[in-house]
Amino acid sequence: MTSTMGRLSPVAVFFLNYVAFTAFSWIFPMDRKWLASLEKPSWSPPGMVVGMAWMVIFALISLAVALLWDKVGLRRIGLSWKAVFLASWFFNQLFYIGQSFSRNLFYSFLDTAAIAVTATLLVIVSWPYSRAAALLFAPYALWSTFATALAWTIYRLNR
Repeated sequence: MTSTMGRLSPVAVFFLNYVAFTAFSWIFPMDRKWLASLEKPSWSPPGMVVGMAWMVIFALISLAVALLWDKVGLRRIGLSWKAVFLASWFFNQLFYIGQSFSRNLFYSFLDTAAIAVTATLLVIVSWPYSRAAALLFAPYALWSTFATALAWTIYRLNR
């Protein structure tokens, strides 16, 4: 706890955010056999690299949120930031659910594109509050943009 009674510490915010972003990946794990059966481009990283990259990115997202929580506070951060953040979280969770149930590569591409858009918007809407937080969101925007190109290519190769 910080000195403000009842306020979560930035460390607690970090861990709660990390759990919120990773929980669905544990609840709805990817079908590794199905993923391995897909044709992929030569520039596709191995699945383990992709998974590790997302774990690091979720940590960076969590760090950015904890920084904003500590510097600005949830009440003072704008509605546009909250909406973009929640949309980004939603599209991340939707990806795991979609991969588990539909295995529709076109929908995966659309969802990944939505993640890339909201991640890029997070960089933009975070900048006025904290440049450090905005920069911590930048790898999320870059990686999800790469993931969108990869998802599109995998979709095209497996139609």
